[in-house]
Amino acid sequence: MNKSFGYDNTNHTFRLARNEIGDFGLHLSLIRSFSWGNNFPPESPFFPGRPLPYHYYFDFIVGLLERSGIPINYAFNGLSAMFFTLLLFLLYKLPQRIFFKSKMLGVISVLLFVFHSGFTFVDFLKQYGFSFYSFWHLPDYIDKGPFDGSLISIFFTLNVYLNQRHLVAGLVLSFGIFYFLLPYFLDKNKPSFKKILLCGFILGILSGIHTLIFFITILMLFLMMLLFRKFYFLIPLFFPAFALFSIHVKDIINQNLQHLYFNPGFLSEKPITLQSFFIFWFVNTGIAFFIIPLSVFFSNKKQKILFVAFLPLFIIGNIFQLSFRIEHNHSIFNYFFIFGNFYIAFFLVRFFSNGVKRKIVLLIFLFFLTASGVIDLMAVKNDFQLSLPDAPANKFMLWIKNDTKKDSIFLSKQEILDPITFSGRKNYLGHTYYLSVMGYNFQERQKQAASYFEANSTDKLISMRKAGINYIVIPKGHVVDFNYNINQSFFDKNLQKVYQDKSVSVYKL
Repeated sequence: MNKSFGYDNTNHTFRLARNEIGDFGLHLSLIRSFSWGNNFPPESPFFPGRPLPYHYYFDFIVGLLERSGIPINYAFNGLSAMFFTLLLFLLYKLPQRIFFKSKMLGVISVLLFVFHSGFTFVDFLKQYGFSFYSFWHLPDYIDKGPFDGSLISIFFTLNVYLNQRHLVAGLVLSFGIFYFLLPYFLDKNKPSFKKILLCGFILGILSGIHTLIFFITILMLFLMMLLFRKFYFLIPLFFPAFALFSIHVKDIINQNLQHLYFNPGFLSEKPITLQSFFIFWFVNTGIAFFIIPLSVFFSNKKQKILFVAFLPLFIIGNIFQLSFRIEHNHSIFNYFFIFGNFYIAFFLVRFFSNGVKRKIVLLIFLFFLTASGVIDLMAVKNDFQLSLPDAPANKFMLWIKNDTKKDSIFLSKQEILDPITFSGRKNYLGHTYYLSVMGYNFQERQKQAASYFEANSTDKLISMRKAGINYIVIPKGHVVDFNYNINQSFFDKNLQKVYQDKSVSVYKL
């Protein structure tokens, strides 16, 4: 965890891994809105004035920990490490509940999660051959689809769990519920009403940690109830879950839900064909593509029924776009393939764990199933870290933190790593990537922001105050993607300049 995010408490500097910058720009801003700011009721620090539709509970907890005096790296990484450890424990124990007790079964399930299957190792061999030096010092992921044009996606690597810490927490709660309820589905035992009710409350909390994992869990539980005919779970499990979810459901449905819903093939080459679909999943899953159905074939009746309950995840994720961006469907596939790994582990242990020759075959299977993941782990080990000054090293951020109110709203340039939001305050129009992720209709505000930056009448200043803006930040010199005709003399004449350095001038409204 410290490799992807760290903090130098002596020099007050963030350390952000190159491949985690985009996600950390969002989550650190949310964390600081709770620890250094006053973000109650929660709003996006990038789009103040509207409720926050994003699942923020994990960031909220980290923010409270920092607010209580715990350094942000200990709060963020400590909580993340705890959930990641719990996830590995559940991945070790769950397959033993589904199939049979076997330490090897649990260990292989964990290995298949940490070291994903796929054909990245083939691309590595094409570029570097059998060079151990190149392997050990690999500076970056070989394949980073869809961002580098590669067909092999970065979303099936450990990277997704390093930068989306809330996803790990969501998986822990979801798999924890299944770990508790599975014996009652697979056997004839009936759990107590109180225990099911407790699972329902945990399920409701999950809705605020990772909304998509919440819906996945709801769907899987409902299908398991139908297939195993355990309907007495229904009301005590789902009632508290939806009661807690209802707290922020209106914030979700009030956003721009006009995105494309029918979007088949996930990240396969478009236009989608049967061939492009097959090739995409084959290069991304490797031999697991064939071993999973083979494993299901050799499982018993109840284990087959259980897989049927989870199979719709793969189907739904390949037909519909369930979020504002198609790549966000990766959570569905991460979930499905974790479960698929249980069946692969079962297959390997059942047929290849006894006898020297069979164990050799087992090792060969494990090599091809984990080689790509081992190579990608080197990219994590060697990833470049960006140093980003925090307050008090960053004097602008220090001024914001100490000399502005905690609920202040700034009008400033858009940045992925925004000093305004990293200081616990809000940017009237933050980076559009974060706005699109949350489904905000921001086009009108874009026009307003442009007119405010180019203000040349006091009416615009009045309008800015009515919009809740407290400060306007004007960059000095040329700034990329800041294409406004600034009338600096107008601001100097009509507003008080409250801060300036070599990079910015700040005016108070």
